[in-house]
Amino acid sequence: MKAKELRSLFRVSIEKDLADLLFKYGFKWRHGSLKFQRSKGDFVQSILFFLTPSKYPDDKSIGHISIMIRLDSKEITKVATTLKGANNTFEAIDTVVNINAGFVSDTQAIDWRPTSIEDMNLLIEQKIKPFIIEQIIPFLDERSSMKHVLNDFENHNRYFFLNSNEVVALLAIAMYCLQNDLEHARTVANDYFKSDDIYREKYKNVFMKLNA
Repeated sequence: MKAKELRSLFRVSIEKDLADLLFKYGFKWRHGSLKFQRSKGDFVQSILFFLTPSKYPDDKSIGHISIMIRLDSKEITKVATTLKGANNTFEAIDTVVNINAGFVSDTQAIDWRPTSIEDMNLLIEQKIKPFIIEQIIPFLDERSSMKHVLNDFENHNRYFFLNSNEVVALLAIAMYCLQNDLEHARTVANDYFKSDDIYREKYKNVFMKLNA
């Protein structure tokens, strides 16, 4: 099955089974990008669907379905990008959290592989819909503020550390700065950057700003 056809059929099923329900949780359906999105607290929260057609002869599915979770904040990423000293869009930090939905339960990345349109519709109703309602939305509800996400950082919650350590540190420092907690910001900078000669030089801008 071609990607465009799979996407179209999937979108129809999602709109029928989930759009009205997630509207009650404050989400809007962005059908062009296959995502539910809402603003809650400090973040724009997104539930994004990705569909990949099967590519190999021994793959009997019509395609692979995965879900990504994003937490975006222009304010946080702007501060983190400034701390990094990025000079162009490519070097900028563009999101706070971007993970496969499997990690909301601290397990592993997941995808689904329906073998037919009928199987896909059952999958949406019996697996994906309960997963979103019972796990993804509670996960997002509990992470509507920088304070909650920083708690996960401090507790080394796995989902927040799926990015590189330096990006994780910059995001944490940015959030501490936005909360006017420079003491914790300096502690993170010292823990992640200061003990490494390369990082200490690369992120000297961070130390200058935190000690200004």
